[in-house]
Amino acid sequence: MGQRGRRSQAELEVASPVVTVTAPDACYSLRDEEAEVWQAVVESLPADWITPGSAPVLAAYCRATVSARRLGMLIAQEEASPEYDADRHLQFIRAHSQIAATIKTLATSLRLTPQARYTPQRAGTQAGRTGSGKKPWEV
Repeated sequence: MGQRGRRSQAELEVASPVVTVTAPDACYSLRDEEAEVWQAVVESLPADWITPGSAPVLAAYCRATVSARRLGMLIAQEEASPEYDADRHLQFIRAHSQIAATIKTLATSLRLTPQARYTPQRAGTQAGRTGSGKKPWEV
């Protein structure tokens, strides 16, 4: 049971420990471009979002994101090439589609996507805010 009344000056002067949580640094196995993706993701999240156990998943997400960018550049180069090869272009598109699916899976498992952050109840509330449909007073 707590003490009633105001706290004494002595109680107020006692220093309480301050716990700071820092996000993990990028893995040393990541290349510079992948480390930039890591940093962008970590900076967009609360400090305790990425735990040491989820760091390998985030590293895979960073690698996949950079691979998707490079495949996108290869697709654009193939489309602009005077010696356009439809089979090669299709291979690039298939590879890009596969890596995009991998990115989606990794992002969802890390709870980076808005869909993964909402509970069904909160999602319903958010859907009601979109402005679609009639307002309750217009019924």
